[in-house]
Amino acid sequence: MKFKYIYGTICILKIERSIKMPDSEELNEILKEIKNINAPKEEKPKKPEAPLSFAKQEEEAPKAAEPEFKPEIKEEPKKESLSFDDFSAFNSADRDNAPKVTRKEAVNMANDKKPPKKGNKKPIIIAIVAVLIVAIAVAAAFIVKNKSKEPQTTAPQTTQEQTTATPVMTKTNPLTGESDFNEKAVGKRPIACVVENSVSARPQWGIADSKNPPDIIVEGEVEGGETRMLWMYADYTAVPSQIGPMRSARPPYIKFSELFDAIFLHWGQSQTKRGTNYIGANTIFRQDKVDHINQMTYSGKVALFGRDSSRGVSTEHTGVMYGSKIAGAIKGEGFRTDANESKYTKFNFASEESTVSDKECKTLGLTFSNRTSTRDWTYDSSDKMYHSNDYKTDVARKNLLVLFDKTEYVSKSNYKNSGSAEVYCNYKLAGGKGKLATNGTVIDINWSVNNGVLVIKDTNGNDVKLNVGTTWIGYASSNNGGAVK
Repeated sequence: MKFKYIYGTICILKIERSIKMPDSEELNEILKEIKNINAPKEEKPKKPEAPLSFAKQEEEAPKAAEPEFKPEIKEEPKKESLSFDDFSAFNSADRDNAPKVTRKEAVNMANDKKPPKKGNKKPIIIAIVAVLIVAIAVAAAFIVKNKSKEPQTTAPQTTQEQTTATPVMTKTNPLTGESDFNEKAVGKRPIACVVENSVSARPQWGIADSKNPPDIIVEGEVEGGETRMLWMYADYTAVPSQIGPMRSARPPYIKFSELFDAIFLHWGQSQTKRGTNYIGANTIFRQDKVDHINQMTYSGKVALFGRDSSRGVSTEHTGVMYGSKIAGAIKGEGFRTDANESKYTKFNFASEESTVSDKECKTLGLTFSNRTSTRDWTYDSSDKMYHSNDYKTDVARKNLLVLFDKTEYVSKSNYKNSGSAEVYCNYKLAGGKGKLATNGTVIDINWSVNNGVLVIKDTNGNDVKLNVGTTWIGYASSNNGGAVK
């Protein structure tokens, strides 16, 4: 029994030493030992109470105690499952030669039995607690590690979505080449609006609008030595709230608008007069089947036109059009809104801002004919724009395009029942020479109308590129005194 007590004590020391092992291999060894300890259960050694009966038999027949002692020793090898084989000091030979114990020693050993039991449970409990703590720590570390990896796995997915997402394409204004164009206006027809340019009409409402000035201003002679303008907007939903004064249509302006497949907006029109060779705007609208809105005959539900008498001028200089009403009026008229691309003039624009020649052009003055005054422009190198104050306000344009065309003057007798004649200027739209001024430089150009669109070439027959921005087109006479100064 003393041998068993010593043997058990060494086992306990083995477990206690094992509990202190910090690495994973030793932890596995502890788990294995605990599993084996729990398998036979420590309560099973209750049989060692036999030493009391053995001691009693020893008094009556001392030699008979040995047979009962050996069976107890033979049961010990079952504890080899505890992996205590390393303790070779307690092999079977040692157990066979274990010293005999006296009755007194046996009783003492029996009385000492309880403390070892308590001692055996303590290291087991400690081992279990230690294993649980380690297991929890490992599990927590594993969870934290996995969570720390989550941003690394999801972030690339987010990046992938950003890189593979379909980019929003930047649309370009076909009349200016500018990239901040309304996507909904892409592929739609532009509008052409007739605006007065008499002295009493200046400054025109909207001509120098800071946000939405006209994309193209066409200016040419009409009658009486005066000029009139045609304002073009590629996006008719982005017209200033009020533009004008609006005036009546003339055949050359209708024809020019057709080069851009534009919807024509005007306040009045010239009339064909029988017995004369003058063909009025009313006839051109009908013959060419032009979509147009005339304030004088417009009966739509949209309040497209109005008057602004704030300037104290005569009534004919007060007619205005409201930009926010244009889209509704066009819809109400049922006009085709998709552009006919084959009939829509598209200028070529330079990919990078540049000059067009080595010839300097700091100022440009255009006389439309020998009947008109001169329109003057001055180049400002600070903003790289041409400016004119002839409109009683600062009007700035990126490109100045001069087109010389053949003109004829047609007399219309008894103009508006006045008893006197009126002489109209008609342009032939026959093509000819011209000039392009941009970024402080100028070149000579040739222009023509080919398949219903405007074509501009340099003197060598190459396509001319404008700089991105707004354009002023001076429409002048090639045979009646038109000239650039």
